[in-house]
Amino acid sequence: MKSNTVLLFALLMLGLACQKEAKTLGEFTFFNDFESQFGYNPNVALGKSHSGRAFFKLDANTEFSPAFIHQFKTIANRGFSKVKFTAYVLMPDPNNLGALVIQVWDPSNQPIKVEQKNFTAKEAGTNRWVELSLELPLAGLYTPENQIRCFVHNPGFQNFYVDDFTVEFVQ
Repeated sequence: MKSNTVLLFALLMLGLACQKEAKTLGEFTFFNDFESQFGYNPNVALGKSHSGRAFFKLDANTEFSPAFIHQFKTIANRGFSKVKFTAYVLMPDPNNLGALVIQVWDPSNQPIKVEQKNFTAKEAGTNRWVELSLELPLAGLYTPENQIRCFVHNPGFQNFYVDDFTVEFVQ
């Protein structure tokens, strides 16, 4: 009886240890893991993603990842102090380079603020998923009609992969 109890306890602990933790998102946090885009976007592939099975491939024909694009008023009827954009990136080539980008555009479709964080495989490493993030303070940039854009830029039209985008608005 004692050995059955110990075995049951060990299996329970193993099951709990192997559970994937669910990501809890705040009220003004938006997440894209590309899972639902497989089959709808030719650059979404299945394989060794950061989480789940799907990821987005940037390549010689793809300068920009899918972007989070919304007017502030569609997100909430109040202002925010900053926005934080996080993405996981896997770069197979030591010469890979890219950039996280946050932009704010005015209603006449003109950029009024562009924040960019360049990254290279030499800094982040190759063949492993790395979390990168960029924050933009929104003081003086927030009006309900302005638009926020968050994406990954592939200026060299190189092959690398992105997954698990998070766009978080902080009040």
